[in-house]
Amino acid sequence: MEKSITKDESNKSCKYNSKFNDLNKQRNYYIDTLKGIAIILVICIHTAFHSGEAYVPKWIANYTLLFEVPIFFFLSGWAFSYSKNNKSYLKSLIITQIRYMIFMIIIFILIKFTNYLHISNNNINFDALIKWMLYDYSSMKPFLSVEYSLWFFKVYFIVSLIGSVLLKILNKNASKAMILICYISVFIMTFAFKSLGKINIGIEFNYLLFYLFFYMLGNLTKERQFNLTETIITITSLVVLLFLINKITTINVFNIQENKFPPNFVFLIWSSFGVVLVLYFKRFFGNCKENVLSKIGQNSIYVYFAQGIGSSILYYILPYIKIEWYIKLMIMFTINLIITSICIIILKNIIEPIVQKIKVFFEKNVYN
Repeated sequence: MEKSITKDESNKSCKYNSKFNDLNKQRNYYIDTLKGIAIILVICIHTAFHSGEAYVPKWIANYTLLFEVPIFFFLSGWAFSYSKNNKSYLKSLIITQIRYMIFMIIIFILIKFTNYLHISNNNINFDALIKWMLYDYSSMKPFLSVEYSLWFFKVYFIVSLIGSVLLKILNKNASKAMILICYISVFIMTFAFKSLGKINIGIEFNYLLFYLFFYMLGNLTKERQFNLTETIITITSLVVLLFLINKITTINVFNIQENKFPPNFVFLIWSSFGVVLVLYFKRFFGNCKENVLSKIGQNSIYVYFAQGIGSSILYYILPYIKIEWYIKLMIMFTINLIITSICIIILKNIIEPIVQKIKVFFEKNVYN
């Protein structure tokens, strides 16, 4: 005979399930905070590198790249562990792609508008728009920084898709082996068989292996944190490795930008400094609560869209600010932050209502 459940027991069960569900819904605000820091640094990087090429010393711009794109892939691999299932993760990737496509339409309209105002003379057509949506880029003048920034979305979509499939198929030990394979492959392609990186599968093979390494590493180290001794030893080892490569090869290891496109083993080492710091500071901020930076991190896609517009506008402001480069850089960065903030609000209010309607349509007609 089955035991009958009393009203009190039923209430306790509901409360327990509710509490359990609430815990599952909790975000990792440390990941969001790190995304927030990283995306603000992207604004700084594009201020220094794009319009900043005219006045910022190369060595200053060079070292803004220490905490950059690889961290996003590391954090994405870590965040994947919070996804409920493959279906929900695939949905999120599809929605990201839809946001990107709507943004491309907005840029297309803005270019046509600047043509009308005689600000630019970019005679693009709808064929160009279709190609942009499929990550095949042509000139986006006057939005040069948008054009320079968009390579990230193509790499992000493909690596996230492949990485999530691999993580679901492979067990923990196999995942470690996959990380090692990526690591060795990037090493080999840097020093021995550079032509392997020319193989194109939507993105060049070396881009795939490089960023897949950080994606897999982020997931594998999701429960890992470094103590001070481990941090010092790892950073020292990375520094020694850089000097060793600089000594025995012709590669200029101190030019980070040169080693970033295409990404090679040297850029992998430079990018590892950021990962080490993330794992170390997890000891102190791993359970941080929601904050301004975490909110920025949650909206990082809109920040990335908006900073492309903001950084493009800087080209037109540049000739009117004639002061010392370091003061100029701070002023330009501040202007970029302000323009980006305004663009975030505008873009989100345009794109998000459309996305929500598409989500509803998909839930009713596609996912079921």
